Amino acid sequence: MKIFFYLLLFLFTNSAFAQQQNCNCSQALESLIAKVEKEYPGFAEKTKDTLMYNNLKVTLKNEIGTVSNENCLSVLQKYVAYFKDRHIWLLPNQQPQIAVKEINTESEIFKIDIKKFKKDILTSTDKFEGIWKNDAYEIGVKRIKPNEYVGFIISADPKYWKPNEIKFKLFGNGTYEYKMQDHSVQKGTFTIDAQGLLYFKEILTELVKQIPNATLSAEEITNKVNELKGFYCKRLTNKTTILKLSNFSYPFVVTIESLIEKNRNILENSENLIIDLRGNGGGTTDAFEKILPYILTNPIRSVGAEYLSTPTFINGLKKYNSSFTDKEKHKEEIADNERKIKLLEANPGKFVNFSSNIIETNTITLAAKSPKQIVFLADNKVASSGEALLLIAKQSKKVKVIGTPTSGVLDYANAYFFDDFVCTNYRLLMPTYRSLRIPEYPIDNIGIQPDIYMDKTIEDWEKYAVEYLEH
Repeated sequence: MKIFFYLLLFLFTNSAFAQQQNCNCSQALESLIAKVEKEYPGFAEKTKDTLMYNNLKVTLKNEIGTVSNENCLSVLQKYVAYFKDRHIWLLPNQQPQIAVKEINTESEIFKIDIKKFKKDILTSTDKFEGIWKNDAYEIGVKRIKPNEYVGFIISADPKYWKPNEIKFKLFGNGTYEYKMQDHSVQKGTFTIDAQGLLYFKEILTELVKQIPNATLSAEEITNKVNELKGFYCKRLTNKTTILKLSNFSYPFVVTIESLIEKNRNILENSENLIIDLRGNGGGTTDAFEKILPYILTNPIRSVGAEYLSTPTFINGLKKYNSSFTDKEKHKEEIADNERKIKLLEANPGKFVNFSSNIIETNTITLAAKSPKQIVFLADNKVASSGEALLLIAKQSKKVKVIGTPTSGVLDYANAYFFDDFVCTNYRLLMPTYRSLRIPEYPIDNIGIQPDIYMDKTIEDWEKYAVEYLEH
């Protein structure tokens, strides 16, 4: 069974805004309550204690009258928090971007002759100083103090940047101050390697040194950036290989598929495999399909899900279908979605199981050669589709999970932004289905339990896994 834990949210941003409004705090709470009570798949299960739930509403309605609209979000989030479901989010809607001309008046200018800098930098031996590039920027980096460097624009999109404007500052303690496209300042930590790759961790941005001593090929840059983002495959010993998968979000599906394809030989010829999922908060089940042939030993038995028929979900499927530019290529998926839409429209406000079965058994074509033993490393940050992979993997006869209980975010999923939420000053994200495991086998706020628990005395999980597999 393929389950999309998060769909591409931009597909669903054109809902009925004509009926929406910028709500005050009381209006926002009333709208939020009405939306959740009608369209949250877990509402009935999580409000069995009606006295407690009704008391919450009374308390919040009283509190809402004492707060300003600026402080409203914290009260609204108390309501959302009651359900203990991290697939429900209420976010403030983004404010319009400040005009570029207003921002530029506050820009810092680094006074340097760029032509002279390009000439002088050819003889520099400083690992930071030089000309650095990525797809969007060409930036000069110059030391201005013993432990401080400035990165200034040489060339970039002229709508946002002018030559000599300061883009970032690097400090000797490994921190940075980086100006985003709107010139707001992001702070964080950076890394730099001997081959000239500068990586800003928090904003997932890299720059490659061009002058002097450019040494990295395009493929090497891709591999290094992927590793910094938590995607790599490498041998740890003659017997054991590690595959790191840090995120299953849609933008990384191609990255993961390419990583597995490039390392097919290593995967096929490793006696042991460690799959490190630590920190993987999920995304889409598409992200891990290519690894299944290497880890499974038998067909997968999956418990299905049932979807709550709501206008938001129906409109989302319709817009998803209309987003395909090549209708012929995706005709089977389009036809299946149309079938689902008809079922949902015929059952408004009810739960719909798109399959006639509660349980599905899927047979995956196994790799001709694969590791004999597999260990998954999982911690309390593994969630959603990361947990879905573990449920599948634990059915394999050659898999063990080592770590701590996972996050527990899997019972209610397939989250959409409900853009028909009345209040335009907020955005509401909610799941659209509930697992048919509920209520007998809940995972939310419990997590998937490891086969071997890693207590706090074990600092190096990777080392422990290697020793477990090889001894």
